[in-house]
Amino acid sequence: MTRFILAVWALLFAASPVPAQQIAVRSGEHENFSRLVFMLPPGTAWTTERVDGGYRLTTPSRENRFDLSRVFDLIPKTRVLSISPDVDARSVFIETPPSVHLESFPLPIGAAVIDIVDGAEPDKAVPVTPVKPSFVPSPNRGYLDLYWSKPAPSAQPETPDPVVQIPSEKPVQVASPLALPDARVQAAERDLVDQLGRAASQGLITMELPKHAPEAPGKPQEEPPTEHAAAETPKQEGVSLPLQSETVVDRDMAATIARHQLSDSGHSCPSDTEFDVLSWQTDKPVVEQLTEARRDLVGEFDRPRPEAVIHLAQVYIAYGFGLEAKAALRAFGIPPAEAGPLPTMADIVDGNPIPASDKSLIGLSACDGKVALWSVLASPETPRKEDVNFGAVLRSYSALPPNIRALVGPPLSARLIEMGAPDVATTVRSMLARAPKSDQRALDEIDAQIELSAGRKEEATRLLDGLAQSDTPEAAEALIKSIEVKLSEGVAIPTADVDNAGALGLQMRGSETGARLVRAEILGMGSTARFDDAFRALANWDSQNFGDLEKSTRNDLANLLGKVPSDSIFIETFFRHRDELDPANLQEEVQLTLADRLSNTGFSQSARDILAAETRRSPKGRLALARAALVGRDAAAAYSYLSDLPGEEASKMRGEAMSMIGNHDTAEGEFAQAGQSQAQIEEAWRAGNWNFVAKEGSETQKRFVELFAPETKPPADPRDIVPLGPLAEAQQLITQSQSERDAFAKLMEELKTP
Repeated sequence: MTRFILAVWALLFAASPVPAQQIAVRSGEHENFSRLVFMLPPGTAWTTERVDGGYRLTTPSRENRFDLSRVFDLIPKTRVLSISPDVDARSVFIETPPSVHLESFPLPIGAAVIDIVDGAEPDKAVPVTPVKPSFVPSPNRGYLDLYWSKPAPSAQPETPDPVVQIPSEKPVQVASPLALPDARVQAAERDLVDQLGRAASQGLITMELPKHAPEAPGKPQEEPPTEHAAAETPKQEGVSLPLQSETVVDRDMAATIARHQLSDSGHSCPSDTEFDVLSWQTDKPVVEQLTEARRDLVGEFDRPRPEAVIHLAQVYIAYGFGLEAKAALRAFGIPPAEAGPLPTMADIVDGNPIPASDKSLIGLSACDGKVALWSVLASPETPRKEDVNFGAVLRSYSALPPNIRALVGPPLSARLIEMGAPDVATTVRSMLARAPKSDQRALDEIDAQIELSAGRKEEATRLLDGLAQSDTPEAAEALIKSIEVKLSEGVAIPTADVDNAGALGLQMRGSETGARLVRAEILGMGSTARFDDAFRALANWDSQNFGDLEKSTRNDLANLLGKVPSDSIFIETFFRHRDELDPANLQEEVQLTLADRLSNTGFSQSARDILAAETRRSPKGRLALARAALVGRDAAAAYSYLSDLPGEEASKMRGEAMSMIGNHDTAEGEFAQAGQSQAQIEEAWRAGNWNFVAKEGSETQKRFVELFAPETKPPADPRDIVPLGPLAEAQQLITQSQSERDAFAKLMEELKTP
């Protein structure tokens, strides 16, 4: 009877039109090859062949639509020049230069991997052994490994001259004709269906239906090209049911097996039941669930019932009440060994930092279970990408209730972006968007993180500004990030944002978020040259628990002061708050910025004073000292700072110092080494190097040298000298005198100070 139902399904699928299948195409760049991954459905046959100008990938179905919009996001147009749909919808043309060749292999999930590898085409293509398709990636492998893993080794053929197997034109028989059984067989089929129904209702049997209808009986398959190996599902004589089943013993032993699973780092992976947040909720109203969970917390002799207290904490966490969950565990004296991961999960859903002493979930991000998600969120430092099981993280996130998805989605996306997996963060965003009653604010926060990681700061600030205006707990964090992004772009922070940060910082004082808001307020005032207000807020900031944050804020504010466009604002502000700018509390780069600005405005002594002793000994510090000495007309001191420093900047300043003390020959050489051609000509003029001036000087200088320095001209041949009479000689003297006066006048005009 089951086979009869499947036959009916096959006929219905064959009679109905099949919608177009969207095929995503991903890419990845390696040292010696570029990778394209065509996310074909499991069981899809595909072939590649060499054509003029590149390669063609072909699939049997004409209903495919290849999404090529993101191909060149991660690869340059060096090995893959272009990629476009070919003549029909089932083919894609990959344009390549002649210096590369194609290698391909299938993935267990059905995808086709195309590698465009450096080097000429080999003489003979090696076929790829078809892989049995599977709907589930290998354990402990994040799906990013599909795009960036090394090419799979080609299977060695058993025969010396392998031939690619072409699909036979023989039609596939979907269902065999059924002969009507007798009454006993019909009764057995009914009993079997009843038993299967009961097993399916208990979760012991699952059926995975095909995504596409099978080919109709009698319809021949199209014959693909054979120049490259085809990845296709091996033919089967019969049709098997897509059933997966397990016994009651297997089901009950699953939790025991999971408890003994080990992560890649050797830690024991806890059972999924300890992190099954969805099972901690019911369909009843929240108040009713909490009321029921609070019953029977105390047993005989007024002793707490640990299992009841733990259940209450689980319900609290399932609805985002992390503080209440920790308070319940603490109030009833539940020891950490019995509380398990609940205190850590409570801190995560509340958005609180995990205490440094809490290491219960550290090193479990590689586990193939729900703990992987919570381990990533609980890690004090960003885990390494290779230590994270992305598949397990995504499965665990998708199994969370919608309200918890909204709470942990933004921090999870931020952590994924930090570890270099922005596409996994995009998947998290998609999962959150598909949740019933998805939180738009959480989606906007993730979108802003993704935009920032892609360098699209304008769109990111637009999303962050919208979140900052909302009356939600996320508003403060969004405001902080918005101000930080604008400051990094050199944008003046609006007064409304500065005032809002100050008000929220006062409201949340004592917390890390409150301290970051005060920092945003101070730097926001500095961005609009409100330095007096900024230094006043810095002086009044109670930052005893946030010393590092206060120090970085002081440095950033001083850096803003050093770059303010107005010299008058800089000078007035610097000397008004000079006592608050102790070099010992400023970073070297900030000291150098202030010193150079002071030198440029003529305050050479203050420029030297703003440099700490350690900075003065560094190469950059010595350059700053020399610059200040030159401003103070102390050429000898400047030259001593620069005596053995390499680089064009040091040579240029040494030339200025030598010129200042009248050593123009040495100055000319220093300017030549620094590539300062105009300064070199000027020093050559002052040093009387007329041959160089006659060659490289201006036209006026060349004319002057020609008239007043005849030694620069080659001696004339005595045979060409014609004796002049008295009258001709006098006329020549008059003409020469006039030329000299004109040349001198032009030289004075050229040397006139503007």
